[in-house]
Amino acid sequence: MRKLTRDLNFRKFYHLENYLREIHFKYLGTLLLIMSLMWFYFTFSEYLTGVFGSEPHEMEIIMYKFTGPFSLAFWGMVACNFVIPVIILGFRRFKTIPGILIASIMVVIGMWLERLNIVVPSLANPRMNLPVGIYIPTMVEWSLFLGGLAVFVLGFMIFAKFFPLISIWEIEEGRKEGVEEVKERIQSYLPGTAEPVLVKKSKKRD
Repeated sequence: MRKLTRDLNFRKFYHLENYLREIHFKYLGTLLLIMSLMWFYFTFSEYLTGVFGSEPHEMEIIMYKFTGPFSLAFWGMVACNFVIPVIILGFRRFKTIPGILIASIMVVIGMWLERLNIVVPSLANPRMNLPVGIYIPTMVEWSLFLGGLAVFVLGFMIFAKFFPLISIWEIEEGRKEGVEEVKERIQSYLPGTAEPVLVKKSKKRD
């Protein structure tokens, strides 16, 4: 898996290894973990409110999701948006670039399943006395879905071909200012110097 990730690495293809480092992916993984926990909290609160209300039609839809024909899509949503990302991103051993990639893909799939769970079960259980059935996408709908993904990937690759993905000027400017700030800070800590840099800056502002 690690070798496959290295071979198909977006950073390697565009020579961005010196700009997109592993620490950046770990920070994004931590952010994704927080968002996954927040998603579970809000989703749990939403269904908990519905269960407390016990409105008959709403309970029918909830049970249709939990144990009915749409249970696979619902629990798959929970697994992709919460269980798998928390297991991968909650342990340092799994929090590598391939692990973060897998967690991100699972979240994308889970968010698609969430949209499916929001729309389809409610329409499959109408308030009027109509026959209830399971929704199965047609070939036209699958084609539109895959076509949309292909257009997005193609557009992103074309953009990356003609426009810089990272602002090199901002990186060079930030690196220069960062080095100068570190030098000033180190010099202020050396014996025989005047006062710390932070004090000097505060006096300049005054």
